Amino acid sequence: MTLVIVGTGTDVGKTVVAATLLARYGPEVPLAYWKPVATGARDGRDTATVEALAGDRAVILPESYLFDEPLSPHLAARLAGERIEPAALLADFERHRAGAHTLVIETAGGLLVPLVEGGGDAGNSGDAPTPAGTGAGIESAGDTRGWPFRLPADASSPASSRSLPPLLPPRRPGGGAATGSASAGFPGAGALAAELAGASSAAPGSAGAGYLQADLIVDMARRAALSCLVVARTGLGTINHTLLTLEALRARGLGIAGVVLDGPPNRENRRAIERFGGVETVLELPHLSPLDREEVAAAVRHFDRQGQLAPLLRLRRPVPGTGDPRGQGGNRGGGRSQGGGGGGGESRGSGRGLRRGFPPA
Repeated sequence: MTLVIVGTGTDVGKTVVAATLLARYGPEVPLAYWKPVATGARDGRDTATVEALAGDRAVILPESYLFDEPLSPHLAARLAGERIEPAALLADFERHRAGAHTLVIETAGGLLVPLVEGGGDAGNSGDAPTPAGTGAGIESAGDTRGWPFRLPADASSPASSRSLPPLLPPRRPGGGAATGSASAGFPGAGALAAELAGASSAAPGSAGAGYLQADLIVDMARRAALSCLVVARTGLGTINHTLLTLEALRARGLGIAGVVLDGPPNRENRRAIERFGGVETVLELPHLSPLDREEVAAAVRHFDRQGQLAPLLRLRRPVPGTGDPRGQGGNRGGGRSQGGGGGGGESRGSGRGLRRGFPPA
């Protein structure tokens, strides 16, 4: 079983949860940590943080794509003059899961973060990047405020010819996604659902098609048993963010291992997520300060004390796949990941060669 750590957004605590989980279960289950795509390398690497906090409890695999700018992956890749290739990520996934270790994957940002832009959104026209603070990466469509709040009825929108993003179908009261025009509640919904289903069956990241992080997880789930662990904040706003993430996971047929609330305990928010989110496993992890190995070790004594995640981490494939027995694989060229964990390999992307350690507390 592969466990994918998904956040309700960026900076919600996914990396700390990953390190705590590795420290908690690493002595019992052979684990390997992998963050396929990472941005913001100029400020430090999450992979290096996890290695510093729990590197002695698990194999730490290098990123497949690493970019310097702290931006959404699709934009960080564009500014670096590169493109994230979903097929390469899936090949790395197959190689990493082929060994004896249970794979723990940390995603970049939230579930619907774009990895690949659609053909009409590539933004590679040669124009200089928009300076920070002036709506970088946002097309103004002629609006002097730098944001398309409202376009005139006769305006020619540059987005009119683009393919629509995937829509989340409504859930039936008893659970599950509704299908067809009658259950969806608006004319033509059945045709739209069929069109979206056809688009989702296209090759990963094919020309002209956008590719979200959720699409990558779905493609991984088609290749291996997989479950998602949602990480969210504990404060105001987390109920909505968490329920939206759970809904998006269920709409895509992805398994949910549970929710981890990171931050000061909030009993009412936890109860609301349990009740309205329909999740039985809701774990809590307080804010760790200073963030060091000793603090993580102290948190481990209280994290998932009932072992609710243990069955998922111990579930293995009946027949191991082929490949490197450690599940790490070798370099296939072109700046691909190579070698073992701990950042010893090289990653694709503008952050190649950047190997910053965990900053001192």
